[in-house]
Amino acid sequence: MTLILRKLLLLLGIVAFLSSMQACNIEGDLPPENEFDLFGTVEEITELSIFTEAVQLALLSEPLSDLGPFTIFAPSNEAFEDLFREVGVTNIRQIPADVLQGLLLYHIVNGRLLSRNISAGSFQTFLPEASLTITGTGSNIRLNEEVSIIRRDIEATNGMIHMVDAVIFPPSNNIMEALENNDNTILVQALIAAGMAETLASGGPFTIFAPSNAAFNRYLEANLITGTELLESPFLQTLLSYHVIEGLLPSQNFNLGPRESILSVPFYFSEAVNGNLWLNGIAGFTSTNINADNGIIHVIDFVITPPSENILQFLGNAATNSEPEFRLLIEAIQLTGLEEEFSGGIEDNLTLFAPTDAAFESLFDDLGINGLDEVPINTLRDILLNHVVASRLFSQDLRDEEPLESLLEGSPLTVNIGDQLINESRLIPDFINTLTLNGVIHGIDAVLIPE
Repeated sequence: MTLILRKLLLLLGIVAFLSSMQACNIEGDLPPENEFDLFGTVEEITELSIFTEAVQLALLSEPLSDLGPFTIFAPSNEAFEDLFREVGVTNIRQIPADVLQGLLLYHIVNGRLLSRNISAGSFQTFLPEASLTITGTGSNIRLNEEVSIIRRDIEATNGMIHMVDAVIFPPSNNIMEALENNDNTILVQALIAAGMAETLASGGPFTIFAPSNAAFNRYLEANLITGTELLESPFLQTLLSYHVIEGLLPSQNFNLGPRESILSVPFYFSEAVNGNLWLNGIAGFTSTNINADNGIIHVIDFVITPPSENILQFLGNAATNSEPEFRLLIEAIQLTGLEEEFSGGIEDNLTLFAPTDAAFESLFDDLGINGLDEVPINTLRDILLNHVVASRLFSQDLRDEEPLESLLEGSPLTVNIGDQLINESRLIPDFINTLTLNGVIHGIDAVLIPE
């Protein structure tokens, strides 16, 4: 996809600020040389027939007739035909009206600017937050350093028209530039080190979920590594690719559930009770919808890591290497022959409420037994199935009014969000929302005994 086409697509989400045009007036601005308003004037110029049609399609003919004074830098027919060839269309009607509106608003500035009075500088256009840069003077005026005026000082009752030799776009602002301008300096350094900078500068469109500098600093601290070690890590490209998806995804189109990254591994959107959205249950959004020429940036407050182990593998590694321990849970899975149920891949979606060793030992004390081998296998199997839900649920997905159907038929689990309880077992705050290939693990402090 060409840069020009990406810029056109990004105009889809822009709302035209027509109200700001209405703040102007035309009192005392009636030059005798021409009795037509801006729209009437361009209608009379053969070389601006495509521009005239574009104005009508974009619903701008009325503001350009009744309001002002404005100055229009109007692309010639030849300029529009060059654009058509670039984006693969044959006429102006093939470009969506809302895209056209944003595009044309970038060609309009406030006031009446005669060419002899135009000075170098930045001029705010009627496209929100988009300025037009003018360099040179007189016959050497350039717009955004690329576009020339080929016919100047066409007067109208409510403004001035200058015909230009190309359709004008805002200055380049690719994803890498936008990240740097947004002070995502650690991410920029990481993308360069991972060899992804060129793709994100010239490819796309992409949507990137960009960890803030604070998020990266927390990641470094949690993993006991330095910034240099991060940049030299062979895992870096994999980590960063997990934060990027193909195409444009503005925040208003976020949908709950999975979204595949360019790593071909999905991450997951969840919505908390208060309406806040989360990624993988751990990353919140600090800023959304930062537009770049070739994509959209959403800033998040946590680095998300792609899962590399299934539930069984993760529990096996965590059995003795973490606090809390899950040695007895692994033993119970092995005793009941349920290893296969916990060994699936991305296509599986499970939630496991995982009792810690301390939870099992408390149960042993209550039952007056010494270990799992004293529990009948069928009973132990039912107990384990009572801890599993056949969907991938992060803590933000849980709702008080929605019992969870466990894999043990007829044994739903109740949720108490305020007290962080599943039945009478409390979620362990430091061990929730652990993402694996085939599901999510939440540590709990008591075994869930079926009713």
